[in-house]
Parts: sequence; structure tokens; C-alpha cells
Amino acid sequence: MQQRNGRARSRSSGLLFPRLLAAALLGFFAGCGNSAPAGPLQITLQQNPANRSRPALVEVGGLTPRELSSLRGAQLGTDQWQALFRITVGDNASPTSIPPVQGGYQVTESALTFTPLFPFDPGRAYRVAFDPARLPVHVPDRQTDVVTTVVRIPAVATEPSTVVTAVHPAADTWPENLLRLYIEFSAPMGNGSARDFVRILDQSGREVAIPFLPIDADFWNPDRTRFTLFFDPGRVKEDILPNREIGRPLGAGRTYVLEISTDWRDAQSQPLKAAYRREFRVGPADKNPIVMSSWRLGAPEADTRDPLVVTFPKPLDHGLLARALSVETKDRRVVDGTITLEAADTRWLFTPAGPWPGGEFDLVALEVLEDPVGNRIMHPFEVQAEANKDQPPDQFRLTFRIAGPGRRGAQP
Repeated sequence: MQQRNGRARSRSSGLLFPRLLAAALLGFFAGCGNSAPAGPLQITLQQNPANRSRPALVEVGGLTPRELSSLRGAQLGTDQWQALFRITVGDNASPTSIPPVQGGYQVTESALTFTPLFPFDPGRAYRVAFDPARLPVHVPDRQTDVVTTVVRIPAVATEPSTVVTAVHPAADTWPENLLRLYIEFSAPMGNGSARDFVRILDQSGREVAIPFLPIDADFWNPDRTRFTLFFDPGRVKEDILPNREIGRPLGAGRTYVLEISTDWRDAQSQPLKAAYRREFRVGPADKNPIVMSSWRLGAPEADTRDPLVVTFPKPLDHGLLARALSVETKDRRVVDGTITLEAADTRWLFTPAGPWPGGEFDLVALEVLEDPVGNRIMHPFEVQAEANKDQPPDQFRLTFRIAGPGRRGAQP
């Protein structure tokens, strides 16, 4: 028995050395991997054909384990990430003046990836620039020149179908100090800047110079079917430098044409099916605040789902009307229902989800409610608000009564 145990110990000792040697060799090669010379970098667009709902991402491969490890441990800010790994729209060879595509960076086991905040547009070119000199560590033989390439998702082969369905203000006459437009589409749109595709012509057919806010910003609603286009407030607001130097983009008493080009691409990278053209007149500037006491409320009968009808003496902001007005019970419970806008945004209809009970309710307006030129309740756009003086409340209320069957309610 003792002899067999001795032979077993001898065999175990004989196996121990090869195991230690193997472990040492593995450690040696792993260490070599961390300090191994750098290979070529590869920039590729990665897309999952089996799941098109997941956005495509851009991947930088060929980084060493040591470089990847340093990126995981680095506390890089947004500007540092964009200097290292920058993506811009188009194939411009000198994109320093073009803002980078916004998104998130991730270091995986084998690569550095970028996922855009909004999916890449099919058919659109994107220029990718990776600067190895900005990596947190340097490994032998790593190139220092910027690596660039152009990537694109193949365009979807469809016929143009998206059209402009509406532009607000919907009235035929716009105030001279108009602050914003809403452009609505029949389908989601791509990432192009509206200023490249929208222009205003004066009555002589000449294009109005720089009427819109000169920044490229993402003023889309969540489903990208409505774009908010701002006139330059520096020109609209009186007695500030741009207004004094070149005046407002629109002049009272004149006629203009709004044009939207078919070159504006939708989410499928297709041009608009048809150009949009609309003539409008310009009236005097509106410098008056919103006055809730001038609103007319037509209250329905109890036990019906007829709408509450609110009529305004002038159009209010189309986008804000959908979210800055609501109906509450007297104990501050929000009434569920649907909103409809009519008569060029001078009429607001609220249809409850269930029949109206009798009693008193409040029409609640948030202080952010504006008309198309920026006037608010009790606060004209042209008046500079003084800090901590006459600050408006967060919301305003109008009480109305729902009467019993056969009787129409009214505003008290």
C-alpha cells in the first residue's frame, strides 16, 4: 500500500513540471500579446442583416489588447472621443467645419465601436476618421497618420413617396415678426438640415437672404415627421444689432413664396415626391401678449363625449397647442382625451375619453404656451423680462362648467 502511494506521488511530480512550463509559456505569450507590435487598422460598417431594426455601427479593428485596455481605463470626454474617432456626414475630404455625428463609443474585446444617436441614412455617405496618435498608449510600429474611409448603408430601392403635408402657420397672412415654422411630412425624414432645402422668395422672385437661424440643429419631433424651422431671432426682435443692421426677413404688406425642394431626403434616402410651394402675405408685427380672458369656451353637455371648444382671437403656436393646454377637474386630476386643432390654429377641441360628468373643470395653460411670434400669456416677446420681477406662474387656469343634459355649459 505504501509502495503504491509512493509510485503515485512520483507520477504526480513527473506531471507537475510540464504543467508549470505550459503555464509559464502561456503567461509569456499573453505578455507578448500586450506588447506586440501593432498591425494594420481596419474601419468597417457593421450591420446585422437579420435585424434591420438595430442601428448599424462603425468598427475600428486591428487595435492591440494593450490599446483596447487603455481605452477602457481612459476617462475620455466627448471632445476627446471625437478627436480620436470622428464621423461626419458626406465624403468631404476636409470636414473640420462639419459637426460630427452624435453617438456612443464602446470598447469590445476586439474593437472600438461607434453607434450613432440616430440611425445612419440608407444611401448617405459618412466620412470616418481615426487618429491613432490620440490613443492613450503607443505600441511598437503603430502608424500615426489619420486613417480615413467613407462608409454608407446601401440605399433602399423604392420610388419617392414622402410629401410635405402641412406648413404652420396655416393662415394665408403671417405676421412680420414670425418666429418659427412647422413643416410636416407624410413619413419619417432623414438627417438633412432644413436650411439646405427651404427658401423664401420675395415678390420679385429673389431669394430672401439668411432668413433662418444659421445653425444646424436637430429640431425634429420624436418620429421625425415634423421639423421646426426658426427665423433668426436676432433679426426678428427689435432694437438688437442684426435687426438694426439688416432688418426683419419679412416685410409687412408684401407677398412671398415659401419653397421646399425635392432634394430633401426621407428616412429611406429618397427625395420628396413633389416640391412644395406656397404663397403668403405678411401683415403687421404682433407685439401683444396672449390674453386668456379673450378666449371663448364652448362647453358641452354632461353625459356626452362632445368636445370642449376653445376659440382664440388669433392663431397660437401649432406645436405648443398640442401639449401646453389640458383639462383638469377641480381637484387637479387630468382628464384623459384627444386634442384637435382647427381654423388655422385659432380653435382647440378637446374630446374626453369618457362621457363628461356635470360640474366645474379647469382649462389649464402652461406658461410656455406661445403664439407664432413668441408672445406668451401676460408676456410680450419684445419685452425684456427683469430677473425676479413679475415672473409669471407655471400655469394659468380658466374655469368652465359642464351642465346637465339639455343645457350647455359656459365659461363663468
